[in-house]
Amino acid sequence: MDQTKNHSYNAFKKLGYPSKKLENWKFSNSNHLKSYNVINQDQSDIDIKQYLAIENALCFVNGKFVKESLNNFIYKNQISISKTIEVEDSEIVKMSNNFQGESLFNLGIAKFNEGIFIEFKKGGKFDTEIKIINVYDKKTENMFIPVFNIFKLNKKNNISIVEKNVNNGLDSFNLRINKFICSDDSKLNHTMIFNDNTKSNSLGYNYYESGLNSIINVDSFNYESLFNKNFIQVDLNQAGGETTINTLNLTKNNEHVDNNILINHNSEHCISFQNVRNILQNKSTCVFNGKVIVADGAQKTDSNQSNKNLLLSKEATAYSNPQLEIYADDVQCGHGSTTGALDKDSIFYLQTRGIRKEQATQILIKAFAHEVIKQFSNDNIKNKAQAYIDKWMNG
Repeated sequence: MDQTKNHSYNAFKKLGYPSKKLENWKFSNSNHLKSYNVINQDQSDIDIKQYLAIENALCFVNGKFVKESLNNFIYKNQISISKTIEVEDSEIVKMSNNFQGESLFNLGIAKFNEGIFIEFKKGGKFDTEIKIINVYDKKTENMFIPVFNIFKLNKKNNISIVEKNVNNGLDSFNLRINKFICSDDSKLNHTMIFNDNTKSNSLGYNYYESGLNSIINVDSFNYESLFNKNFIQVDLNQAGGETTINTLNLTKNNEHVDNNILINHNSEHCISFQNVRNILQNKSTCVFNGKVIVADGAQKTDSNQSNKNLLLSKEATAYSNPQLEIYADDVQCGHGSTTGALDKDSIFYLQTRGIRKEQATQILIKAFAHEVIKQFSNDNIKNKAQAYIDKWMNG
C-alpha cells in the first residue's frame, strides 16, 4: 500500500487540481477545494453515543472506523474486517484505470490513513440492511477528510447497504472512496443519502466490479449539498451481470451537484440502466455526465440511459451529456435527455379540477420525482424520500 500511496501522490503533484478544461470537470469548479488541507481525525471530544445506539450500523467519525459500533452489529460473526491500509492483496485494492487519471482520486489515495476492508462470508444470511454512518464533526477549519473502504461480496451473498453522511460543525472537504467486489451470483443494493447543512464539499469515487450473473443496484438521493460531485463506475466483467442506477437530486440556492457515471459492458448478455432526475430551484446547478461503453465481443448487451431535469427557476441550470461508445454489433442501447419547466397546460388542467395553483405545482413536482423514487431498491428510503420532498418544497 505504501507504494500505491506514493505513486498516487506523485500523480496528484503532476496533475494538480482539476480544471474546467477536463471533460469530467467541465461544469464543476475545484478551486475552492484547495483551501481544505488540514487532516485531523481525532475523535476524543466527539460524542457519538447516539450513533452507536443504532442497530446494525457501522460508524465512522471523520473517516475513522469506530470499533465500538461492532457491539450492536448483528453480522459481526459473519464478516471479516481489517484496515484498508493493511491489505496486501493488490487485486483487492486495485481501482479502475479511469479513476487513475483523476487528480483528486489520487490525492485521496495518497492522503487516506483510515478505512476498512469488509469481506462477507460465504453462505452468510444478511436479511437486514447494513447502515454505514459517516459522521463528520468538524471543530477545526479547512478540514480535508479522506477515507477508503472496500467491501467484498462472496458467491451468492445478498447485501443491502445504506450509506448516510452526518455533518456537524464547520464546513469541510469530505472525500470518500468505495470499492465493491461482487462475486458470482451475488446481489448488492447500495443506497447513498446526502443531506448536509454545514456547506461542506462532498466528492465520491465509487467503483463496482461485477461477477457472473451478479446484480448491482445503486440508489442515490441528494436532499441538501452545497457541492456534491459523485463518480460511479460499474464494470460488468462477466456474462449475465446487471446494474441499475437510480438518482434523485433536489437542489436550491447556489447548490451544485454533479453525477458522473461510467458503465463498462465488458462481457456478453449484460444489462444496465441509468435513471437520473434533477429538480432545481433558484440558482442551483446539476450536471449529468453518463457514459456506456460496450466492448468488442459484448454481444446481447441491453443498455439505456435517461436523464430528466425539472427547472423551477429561470436562473437554474442543468447540463446533460449522455454518451454511448459501442464496439459490438448485436446490442440494444439507447439514451435520452430532457430539460424544461413544469407544463403550464398540466397546471391549468388541475386548476380546472378545483386544485389551487400552488398545490397543483407540488403535485406535478412529486409526480416527476416519483418516477425515480419508485425504482429505489430500498422501501424505507422510498418513504423517506417522499417525506423529504415535502419538506424541501416548503423549506
